[in-house]
Amino acid sequence: MVGVAVLLTIPAAAVPAVSSVVMSPGVESLVPKPVAADTGRGRFVLDEDAHVVARGAAREVGEYLAGALRPATGYRLPVSTREARRGDIVLEVGAGKGPAGHTAEGYRLVTDRWVARVSADTPAGLFLGVQTLRQLLPAWVDSPSRVDGPWSAQAATVTDYPRFAYRGVMLDVARSFLTVDEVKRYIDSAVRYKVNTLHLHLTDDQAWRIAVNPPPVNPAGLDYGALTRVGGTGGSDTLGNGTPLGTGPARRGFYTQRDYTAIVAHARARFVTVVPEVDGPGHTNAALASVPQLNPNGQTKPMNNTADVGYSTLDANAAVTYEFLTTVLSQLAALTPGPYLHIGGDEALVTGHDNYLTYLTRTLPIVAKLGKLPMGWNEYAAVDLPPGAVVHYWRGALEPVLRQVARGAKVVMSPAGTSYLDQKYEPSTPIGLSWACRNTCDYDRYYDWEPVRDGLAESDVLGVAGPLWSETVRSLDQAEWLSYPRLISLAEIGWTPKAARDLTGFTGRLATQGSRLTIAGVNFRPSPAVPWTTDITARSQHSRTIEGEIGRFTAPTTATPTAVVDFGDGNTTTATVTPARPAGPLAAPGVWRVTIDKHRYPRHGTYQGTLTVTTPAGEAKAHFTVRTGH
Repeated sequence: MVGVAVLLTIPAAAVPAVSSVVMSPGVESLVPKPVAADTGRGRFVLDEDAHVVARGAAREVGEYLAGALRPATGYRLPVSTREARRGDIVLEVGAGKGPAGHTAEGYRLVTDRWVARVSADTPAGLFLGVQTLRQLLPAWVDSPSRVDGPWSAQAATVTDYPRFAYRGVMLDVARSFLTVDEVKRYIDSAVRYKVNTLHLHLTDDQAWRIAVNPPPVNPAGLDYGALTRVGGTGGSDTLGNGTPLGTGPARRGFYTQRDYTAIVAHARARFVTVVPEVDGPGHTNAALASVPQLNPNGQTKPMNNTADVGYSTLDANAAVTYEFLTTVLSQLAALTPGPYLHIGGDEALVTGHDNYLTYLTRTLPIVAKLGKLPMGWNEYAAVDLPPGAVVHYWRGALEPVLRQVARGAKVVMSPAGTSYLDQKYEPSTPIGLSWACRNTCDYDRYYDWEPVRDGLAESDVLGVAGPLWSETVRSLDQAEWLSYPRLISLAEIGWTPKAARDLTGFTGRLATQGSRLTIAGVNFRPSPAVPWTTDITARSQHSRTIEGEIGRFTAPTTATPTAVVDFGDGNTTTATVTPARPAGPLAAPGVWRVTIDKHRYPRHGTYQGTLTVTTPAGEAKAHFTVRTGH
């Protein structure tokens, strides 16, 4: 059966650990914190004969939820349209079913002794409510293999909706590549925290990662295949002085248009909007190294596998530049159903101011003609932007941004020092950079800032995003390790009302997420400032003799914990504890397995056993039942 207990840690970062006891998941541990939540009497129990009742527009989310719950529970969980019965999960979509005034992503969730019901005006709101329901169930519900229940949730009523419409993360796949499956897995972990936007930084000085097909009309005779044939071979291996970056060379690769479509489809099924970025006029060396006509002298530039930037530019006065951009952006627009095309605009250090303005004033109409809204880093606020354009703020003065806001632009806030996920946690961190955030850059720094500031109004801010630049990232595990738990901090900023946020409360709620990430196989950095919980599952059995694995638990510690099994018949034993995945400098401890030698019960009957786990941080227990039969 599933058991939960809290382990207390001694803090070593910016905020003190919070002592608390949480015997089971509940509304007090939800992340992001909901707008309103009340508890009731009793518990909802997901029955092994339960259905996910989802009609009409709710069915897609119903299939997603059933697929998420089946591995751990072992239940069939058919998605049906039957009348709800005790133990069912009911999903409803329809006008007026969500919170009034918050139709886009609002939801209501009610769990009681009868059913668990999630209601929303839209499938997107329903999907977000389902993430809350998952957090109300035991952490082991995210296990990829079957675990003993019971699968119950606190009786509760939650009314919830987001503060901001845009709650994003950016993956830089240009400096170091992530495969389609890795991007999909990253999306799946991010949506647990109600992230709804994936910004893909597809091109840069180091590499070009998206295939572009030759257009039917190609006046300049450009070899678009070279963008990936040549540009796809680059990566950020070293600093400009030759010092190696990361734990090895950057990863190479590119997405075919079929690959990209698969990412977009996976995101869309999880109500995540994809925002593709083709940076320009700077950050374009990979394109200049691939297509000679883009250079004034007609000669390709050399590829550059260092992290250097700021030295490249497209020719703002050449017609071929806009022929090229029209082809590239047209194909991306056709592949991307979301409203935005991100055109970069940052660090165009050698373009020249007048040429920079020329580039933007000629590129913006291309975006508009494609039926998209432009998005760009805040330097592009130097030109007049159309209403609805998005300024992606990362550093510098806000005055130009405020001028564009007055014209109808919106702002996504990603201030580098409090949102860039690629920064080192501390100076000794093995990977990451430190130019934007020095010394301590833990989850608390990424939580304790306010996006509506310096003249911006609430309505001016579309949302927040956490960019993960990849100069030092060499795998999905490393991308996750840099992202979590800091992305959870940013997710709460994007979702929870300002007045409801506080760092101490967040730290306590964050403590429950370590087990969930561990069980789900998501790597993270277990901050020593968080009182991470331990979650145990002990396996009930029908046998007079038991041996082998008796249970599993999570514990974010590199020291090997100990475990004692009380068999319930007067006998105890010290069990063997082994990690499913050893901890390391870039890996959180995985699930620990508890195994025993053969134990035979002296007589037939039913016995109540106890598994006790002890770590340097504390003690946790779970109970199990053994029925020996006759």
